[in-house]
Amino acid sequence: MQKSSFRFKIAKAICIAFVVVMSGCGDSVTPIDSVAYFPFKVGMQWIYSVEESTIQRNLCSDDGVSSSNYELKVTVTNSYPNTEGGTTYVFERSKRTLTTDPWTPVGTWTAQRNGTKLIANESNVLFVKLLFPAEEGITWNGNEYNTQIQLNNLNVDTYQMINVHQPYQLTASLNYPKSITVIQNNEVSNILRMDFRKEVYALGVGLVYKESNVVSYFSQSDPTKINFECYLQKRVQNGTTLKQTLKEFTTP
Repeated sequence: MQKSSFRFKIAKAICIAFVVVMSGCGDSVTPIDSVAYFPFKVGMQWIYSVEESTIQRNLCSDDGVSSSNYELKVTVTNSYPNTEGGTTYVFERSKRTLTTDPWTPVGTWTAQRNGTKLIANESNVLFVKLLFPAEEGITWNGNEYNTQIQLNNLNVDTYQMINVHQPYQLTASLNYPKSITVIQNNEVSNILRMDFRKEVYALGVGLVYKESNVVSYFSQSDPTKINFECYLQKRVQNGTTLKQTLKEFTTP
């Protein structure tokens, strides 16, 4: 009787172990390399379609809007060792109005990975664009290495990562199976200003979409003053808007 009970226990243990192993195999997935959301390789190239507007009004009746549509080309042209022991990559930027126009250089930016941070130097201003590994809801100060003052008169820009490893529909015909979205600011309900900025990165591709709306509204709240109607309408007095959408991506 004891031998039978012992054999039963052994058989039960083997069965449980088998179930655990099989369950583990069924749940296993290939880990996602988060750094692939901002890939680096000399020869990589992105071409974006850009819509950009600058608003500057003195009076409520002013048009004050200057808009432009153009293509932006970003190419990784070089890399070199940096003082942090890593590698800095050089991104040359150029633009054109029509697809038949020649590309005109508009500047050079750089980027590097420093530990868990992706740091980009954009026009000599450093931004912490991403943190690794990518995790839903994580936050950080995108202005950690600069002194930029935002519309709210603060230097801190609290970036937040959302929709981590989720599909992203860029256009009707273009869908990326894995992406992350970084909300750089989401101040949209203030009666004096709006500061909404976000960037979307696709795995193995990099930045596929960028949106920025940084504007100040007319602030004259005195009914006897000339711009009071603009204040009631939340009419933009000055600021910039931008939409940048990826058209082409090539990698060597």
